[in-house]
Amino acid sequence: MKLFTKTTLAVAGISLASMAFAADPLANTTWQTFDEGQPKGTVKITESNGVLTGTLIAANTAKGKKHVGTTVIKGLKSDGGGKYSGGTITDPAKGKDYRMTATLSGNTLNIKGYIGPFSRSQQWKKK
Repeated sequence: MKLFTKTTLAVAGISLASMAFAADPLANTTWQTFDEGQPKGTVKITESNGVLTGTLIAANTAKGKKHVGTTVIKGLKSDGGGKYSGGTITDPAKGKDYRMTATLSGNTLNIKGYIGPFSRSQQWKKK
């Protein structure tokens, strides 16, 4: 009986530890970006040590294609509950970085970029 109890506790402990280290819901996801309602590109989000990074992997315009491979999201971290902050988002065409927040809701990622008191929002759709 003691062996059964110890084995059960060990399995339960491993399961809980695995859940604690589960990947972030944004990790290893691909998103269709939109600007003013038009599809613009595809961003792949990866995670390393709790920090999310997004790279432009495809673009829908000739102008955008020269920016493929550009890191557009840096330093984004989960606040829990589908909310993210602490990162920056880059406008590859202008080469400017903006403070950002994001909110995940199902297959929609709501991105908000800030410069001073002004902000701009985009909705990205999961691919």
